[in-house]
Amino acid sequence: MLELTNVQVQHGATVAVRDVSLRVAAGELLALVGSNGAGKSSLARAISGTHRPVRGGIRFCGTDIARLDAPAISALGLTHLAEGRPLAPTLSVRDNLLSGAYLLGSMARARLRLAELLPLFPALAERLERPAATLSGGERQWLVVARALMARPKLLLIDEPTLGLAPRAARETLQLVADLRQYGTGILLIEQNAALALGVADRGLVMNGGQIIAQGAPRDLLSDPALALSYLGAAKPGTVPCVT
Repeated sequence: MLELTNVQVQHGATVAVRDVSLRVAAGELLALVGSNGAGKSSLARAISGTHRPVRGGIRFCGTDIARLDAPAISALGLTHLAEGRPLAPTLSVRDNLLSGAYLLGSMARARLRLAELLPLFPALAERLERPAATLSGGERQWLVVARALMARPKLLLIDEPTLGLAPRAARETLQLVADLRQYGTGILLIEQNAALALGVADRGLVMNGGQIIAQGAPRDLLSDPALALSYLGAAKPGTVPCVT
């Protein structure tokens, strides 16, 4: 579904991402973890078309998207959920959700899609008429995810969804994201919270200094003492957290 080959991203003369290659299949959750400043968000912006790579290939569903702009990439079915939970705070939960359906082409299709999604987000269904600003941090993150799903994306690129959340809300948010795989949605999850992200992922990549320094099964990554202590934050070697 998504394939990167030797992608390099620069900010002026500074190389933020160097020779990164990765693949995400339909219905797969790939976790890209690493500390702040590792180059993860720069890579996300290159994939979604908001910052063009200086070299390398990016293909999505067979189409070369490395030189396409963000609206064209979004129209193909790749949705980028940027860090920070951007919402329209004064609009209702319902209106925020409907705003995500612009690619569907009609309000009738948008309302039908809303009816399909609400059973997946019962907390939002109970708060449809409330302003988004009144939601908790976790509920706002669920609203961001639900709004992205309104456009029926093929792949979600999610950048730091647990940032600033309480531990319970962080666990619930990542479990919600992981559950989307059952619908065939591909997910590239970018997270500093390596233990939680690897706990729900099918595969993991560890990024540092703009490069992929390790990849493999989440249990193997978390079981490597050098990786766990140097790059995976508070993860304890040999343990995989339960996120259910």
